[in-house]
Amino acid sequence: MQQQLENLKESYKLSSQQVEDAVNPLEVAALFEENQVSYVLIGGHMLSYYTGTARATVDVDFIIGGSDFERASTMIDKAYNQFKQNDKIYHITYDTKKNINTDRERIDLIKDGFPLFGKIVRQYCITIRKNKHVIKIPTIEAAIALKFAASISPNRGDQNKPIDNADLMRLIISTNKFNDKVLMELGELIYTTGGKELVKTVVDIKAGAQVNL
Repeated sequence: MQQQLENLKESYKLSSQQVEDAVNPLEVAALFEENQVSYVLIGGHMLSYYTGTARATVDVDFIIGGSDFERASTMIDKAYNQFKQNDKIYHITYDTKKNINTDRERIDLIKDGFPLFGKIVRQYCITIRKNKHVIKIPTIEAAIALKFAASISPNRGDQNKPIDNADLMRLIISTNKFNDKVLMELGELIYTTGGKELVKTVVDIKAGAQVNL
């Protein structure tokens, strides 16, 4: 666990080298913990935790429990007023004010309206505690389900598909044990019969088979 948290810290350091106004996910989590906000960290920083490989990512991503969403956004507005709020209906981003054309997002707060998101925030997340740090992340099954959903989503764009597929493979390969019943349950929240497809994908990748999503 200690090394996994170190990977999370290292991913922030790498992110800071890529963008000078990068946000530390542990600091945002501390804010949510202090104010009893229901949340879970996802995205690139979560992947660093599970895969054991730190990676730079320009934003931090959190799913926020529905009843806490407005409070969470108010907290971020106040604590990170160097960023510009951008309301995108299903989520709110906090974007850099620097004069750049791409990769402007620094914090992304996602509503839990999608059934998979709500289930993860309410049931399939774990709390990591080490020294002064506390942060909630999805269980490994939930992390895989999230990345599976991203891999098959038509909204992610062709440029993101190879990255999503590679991330999904890394998550699956990095872990020896999975709860197939949980994978099945979460997959069904993505689409009907998604549970069987998700379990089959995990089994095939673990076996070294070629998988096309």
